[in-house]
Amino acid sequence: MQGKGRKIASRQKESSLSTSAGKGRTRKEKNAAKKNGSPGKNEIKRAEGPSLSAPVSGNPSFLQSNYGCQGNFELVVPVPSGGLAHYWRNNDSDKLPWEGPIKFGADAGRIEGVSLIQGDFGPHDNLELAATDHGGHSLMHFWRDSESLLGWYGPNPISEKSLVPLFSGNPAMIKSCFGCRGNYDLVVPLVSGGFAYYWRDNDDSNLRWCGPFNFATDAGIYDAVTMIQSNFGNPGNLEIVARSGDSLAFFWGEMNEEMIWHGPEIFATGVSGTPSMIQSTFGNKGNFELVVPLASGGLAYYWRDNDDEHLHWYGPFTFGMNVGKVEGVSLIQSNFGTPGHLELIAQIEGHLALFWRDSGPDFRWNGPQYLTM
Repeated sequence: MQGKGRKIASRQKESSLSTSAGKGRTRKEKNAAKKNGSPGKNEIKRAEGPSLSAPVSGNPSFLQSNYGCQGNFELVVPVPSGGLAHYWRNNDSDKLPWEGPIKFGADAGRIEGVSLIQGDFGPHDNLELAATDHGGHSLMHFWRDSESLLGWYGPNPISEKSLVPLFSGNPAMIKSCFGCRGNYDLVVPLVSGGFAYYWRDNDDSNLRWCGPFNFATDAGIYDAVTMIQSNFGNPGNLEIVARSGDSLAFFWGEMNEEMIWHGPEIFATGVSGTPSMIQSTFGNKGNFELVVPLASGGLAYYWRDNDDEHLHWYGPFTFGMNVGKVEGVSLIQSNFGTPGHLELIAQIEGHLALFWRDSGPDFRWNGPQYLTM
């Protein structure tokens, strides 16, 4: 764990909210009348193509945007034929319908891993995406113009394309509070061992990507990674959980004149696939919440008590044991319930399923609800 001595600084957490369609869920009242032409509603039209339950590949990435009054769900996932598919769920409709797919990025070929965020560029805050190609030869960036019917743009290179594999796992990108505007910070596992760290200077009009800055190169080869910016440290440390084989390791980075990385600390075994971590609003400090596929099938939930000076991890608490092998998950905290349910999208043998955990008192995982059109 980070141990004692880490400074505590208050920081407004990045909004990464979600919902699901289970019965008995309390929905917040809409706080504003819906405006005509709100992004994510009128401009995204249902596209011809396979249903959402049709086979997908790679790891999904999922968030709740600020489009609409309630905040729509946005989901991007690789497709086996190449490129990516974008789906969204209308959370202002009582029926909570999913729309899509909007396909894009076919010129990039087959994509393996993705990481989706909402930035603050554009009048309605564009969606931003980092992706690695199948085989790990390149790292690229896509973005979606919230006002354009053309939708998604890219790929734009982050790394130089290589004839030999460079990357051994998915990217993990966040919008941090580093810099005046807030940089994009990104980590990705390396075939040679450890990780590469990149960041985009959003205060630079050229939006220049800086890196790679390699770290933990003697810690072994990692297959998947998830990253957040926490409210530990000043202005906020980067926190990473990464999978190597069937083990999970924890790393953290603090910003001084440059990023200083610490770890690894092994805290779980028997896992597979791509994990996903958030810092929730449970507890006073805000716990770390983590879901990861199990090597034996189903899912495992862990949480770290950030109000305990020992920063102890609890788990595994298993669920979804009847669904078979899960390839990867994407976890968020929603604005359904109080203080907000945990929600995740899982890729299960090429299909997508939604799970959610209530905010108490039962704290029970519900699902799967397979996503169909």
